[in-house]
Amino acid sequence: MATTQPHDSLPQRLGQHLLSPLEDALGLARRYRELDSLRDYVGANLRLVAPAGLLILVVAIACGLTPIMLLVGARPAASLAGLLLAPLALVGSLFVLALVFFSWLEERALAQSLGHRTGPAPGKLARWLKRKLRADLGKLPRVPWLLAAIFVVAPLALLAGQAPLVGVILIALLVASPILYARFER
Repeated sequence: MATTQPHDSLPQRLGQHLLSPLEDALGLARRYRELDSLRDYVGANLRLVAPAGLLILVVAIACGLTPIMLLVGARPAASLAGLLLAPLALVGSLFVLALVFFSWLEERALAQSLGHRTGPAPGKLARWLKRKLRADLGKLPRVPWLLAAIFVVAPLALLAGQAPLVGVILIALLVASPILYARFER
C-alpha cells in the first residue's frame, strides 16, 4: 500500500527559503559575539576582511543601482518601480554577500582553531588553486541560492548587459577575492 508523504506547499517552501538565511545570519551574529576564536580570527585578518567588506559594499551598491539604471527614463510606472526596487536590491545583495562571506570566514576560523579542515575533501579546482596559487579555499559556506539569484546574480547579469566593463570587473573581483584572501591569510 502506497503512503503519501505530506508535501510542503509552495508558500511554505518559499517562506523557508527566505527565513532560513535570516536565521543563519542571526546565528552567525550570535556566534561572533560569543566565540572569542571567531572574533580573534577576524581581527587577525582585518587587513583582508576590510577590503573584502569594501568590495561587498561596492557590489551591493552596483546591484542596488541596477534597477534604476534599467528602469528610470522609461515609462513613469517603470521609473517608479526602479526607484522602489533600488533599496530592496541594495539591502538584499548586501545581506546575501555579507552572509556568505562571513559564513566562509567562520568555517576558516573553525578549521584554524581545530588545526584541520572540516568537511569533505577538496575537489579538483580547489586542489589546483592550492597547488598553483597556494590558496586553500577550505569548506565553502551554505549559499542561499534563491536570494543569491534574485539579489546578486540577476542584478549583476543585467548590469553586465548594460555596462559590460563594469559588470565584468565586479564579477571578476568577486571571484578573485576569496582566492586572494586565502592566498594572503595569516
